[in-house]
Amino acid sequence: MRITIWLSIVTFISTLYWPQLLNTSGMLSCALVLFVFLCWPRWRYLSAIPLTALYFSSFVYMTFLGGSVALVNPNSIAQNKYLLNNNNHKSSVNFISDALDAQDNNITVRIKSLINTKNSGYFIARITAFNGQACHYCPLIEMRWFRPVLQVQAGQIHQFKVRLKALQGNANPSGFDRQKWRYSQHIAYIASIKTHLNTIDPSLSLRAKLYQKILQVTDSMSQQGSLIALIFADKSLMSVSNKNSIKELGIAHLFAISGLHIGLLFIFSFVIFNGLLKKVLPGRFLGWFSWRLVNTLSFFVCIGYGYISGFSLPTQRALLMLLLGILMLSSKRKVSLLDLLVLCFWFMLLFDPLAILSSSLWLSFVAMSSILVFMWSMHRTEHLNRQDLPWWKTLLQNTITFIKGLVLLQLVLTLFMLPIQLVNFSAISLFSLFINLIAIPLFSWFIIPFTLLGSLILLIIEPIGVLFLSISNNLLEIFLDYASGLTLGYLALSDLTVSLILSTGLCILLCLFLWLLKRFFVVSQTLLSILIITFFSFIVLRITELKWDEQNTWQVEVFDVGQGLAVLVKSEGEVLLYDTGPSYSSDYAVADSTILPYLNARGITELDYLFVSHSDNDHAGGVFAIQDKLTIKNTYAGEAALMHREQIVKGHSFRKFKQCLAGQSFRLGKLTLKVLSPSKVGKNNNDNSCVIKISDGHKSVLLTGDISKVVEQKLVSENTTNQEANLKADILIAPHHGSKTSSSLAFIKQVQPDWVVFSAGYKNRWRFPILSVVERYQLLNVEHLTTANTGFIRFNVENQHIDVKTYREDLASYWYHRHLAF
Repeated sequence: MRITIWLSIVTFISTLYWPQLLNTSGMLSCALVLFVFLCWPRWRYLSAIPLTALYFSSFVYMTFLGGSVALVNPNSIAQNKYLLNNNNHKSSVNFISDALDAQDNNITVRIKSLINTKNSGYFIARITAFNGQACHYCPLIEMRWFRPVLQVQAGQIHQFKVRLKALQGNANPSGFDRQKWRYSQHIAYIASIKTHLNTIDPSLSLRAKLYQKILQVTDSMSQQGSLIALIFADKSLMSVSNKNSIKELGIAHLFAISGLHIGLLFIFSFVIFNGLLKKVLPGRFLGWFSWRLVNTLSFFVCIGYGYISGFSLPTQRALLMLLLGILMLSSKRKVSLLDLLVLCFWFMLLFDPLAILSSSLWLSFVAMSSILVFMWSMHRTEHLNRQDLPWWKTLLQNTITFIKGLVLLQLVLTLFMLPIQLVNFSAISLFSLFINLIAIPLFSWFIIPFTLLGSLILLIIEPIGVLFLSISNNLLEIFLDYASGLTLGYLALSDLTVSLILSTGLCILLCLFLWLLKRFFVVSQTLLSILIITFFSFIVLRITELKWDEQNTWQVEVFDVGQGLAVLVKSEGEVLLYDTGPSYSSDYAVADSTILPYLNARGITELDYLFVSHSDNDHAGGVFAIQDKLTIKNTYAGEAALMHREQIVKGHSFRKFKQCLAGQSFRLGKLTLKVLSPSKVGKNNNDNSCVIKISDGHKSVLLTGDISKVVEQKLVSENTTNQEANLKADILIAPHHGSKTSSSLAFIKQVQPDWVVFSAGYKNRWRFPILSVVERYQLLNVEHLTTANTGFIRFNVENQHIDVKTYREDLASYWYHRHLAF
């Protein structure tokens, strides 16, 4: 049985690297292999592999395709049409597939998200009917309402007219993988609301009523957003400064209701109920049932907390793992701790196979495992007989024991969660251990209990409930105020640094393991020496390889920033960034989740050049985010005066922009940069775009911004009269994202590109790139790439050869990064 469970877990983990889900032939092959394994007793345990693969694919299809018994033919679920495919986004089997092609669809949904004035135009809902037909098993959808005419609430049922499209997130290395995360939350569609048709059921859920009540009474509290996050797992009201402070202090796990939260609440409840039960009903009356009763009561407290937080998927997984742990610990049957943890992890994956896509699974599991290890060791420890000691000595020893246990628990959590944190976030807080030694007891014993008690009492005796919430608010304010100075200990690490840290840790563990083996077996000193020498040789070779690539290869990298543009050029350690992508509010720019994480992962803290083609938001939206985080030596813009005024209006005091003008020339490593346009700044923003040609003397790239055919014609004319204005380039970043106002035939013929890149958003409202423009490039045998389809694009130029890699097809070619062919 152990081998079967281990094989099943390994198969689940392998799905992270599947290029596609099983199609009809794949499922039939798995079924055949399963039958063969079941027929041979010696191979029967191997049946876990095909069975798990079948289960995973079926679960994904049912979760994302949904359907109704009357509407969907079960035999069509596994058809090849549902596979992920970049070249074809249409299918005609499922009713959702047809809806994706339709302009308008009438859907009935039950609201799932808790909604306030800040997120009223963005919420999650579950479909209950589709175009008048009942939907018995339908997926979750992400709903977007540009100008909401009413504020819906959790539990209500509404009917909307919407435009539906498959979920598509920006796909970049090192940045936040929104598409993968949304899939892990069982969301695969986006519905843009056009009209609200009808309110079918206006009644709110109990959770929504409590949410509205707490919003009302905490409106004047400084830490309202943090209180709401602790109670309902809703962070929409938290300020950006608070979110950043919490992340940099290393206490984000305390504001995410998941494994650690549930585990800490269980320990708190266990201690309280255990103390009360010993006072009310001494152990001699309950006997062996005493400990089990305390476990049960504590678990029901966690269930109540899970309901208030909306039974999010991380909460469900934590509760499931806690339940299994309690059942095993409360039973008389002996079970090893390793078996218990493996069994819990397996059940979590069976319950929700898509959890494997979420980093919260690993964080929750490691946190809960650490707490279970701690509880297991504490439960097995023999307690000293202190009946003959004076009361003050007993109190002192209990206090010392408590502090030791707290420090031990934090050390265990830090040790076990450090690798997960490094892999997922590439950052550490140097003071996290010290901060958590204060924060965990403060939150566990005061802030969270006061917050939850205040929320419950609020419905009965409002003044007392408000008092408890006020205490929590004051404690949070004091803690964050005093701890804010420790945010300086937050270190963002490059991928190379993270790899070195993890490799060193692995090497140390291996050496310790071999050293321990010396107690039982003969392990030669030579073996240890060879291991250490091999490790250091590998490190030296890896660093040498990276340095060689840096000196001999230059790169052009186009970020997937949605409807916008951002291009990075690197040569011999020098870096140029052309445009910065869009921003959607004063608090958020796409650069924060795409460009900056990538630069950090590559260890880039300084830009030699920042060029902003022109002032439009989709090109200049991330300028201030970039300037705030990086050192920039030279800053140029096609509309320098306008960008400078924008800095002053928004209160930023950074390096002044220099005007980008035709004729300017720069050096970037071994590359030559030549500015071809504008000759002067005019009234048309797009035509003021800074056009740059970058070349190593053999291969080149042309960056064009949003120029129109007017500027293209001007460049073509200059090219025929001035040899230095040569437009020929191997790589062309398409003007204006593939708009019909650009990419004239004469311009394309002059550039003669081998590749053209359209940087455009998935199913954007302008429908860029325009089909006629794409066909124009195809007519001249130019290979085209669109970031909406490929994600991040990298051109490696070495020895006069250009190698192209895209994120969805080469760098991370996994099923959850491809387009869903619905």
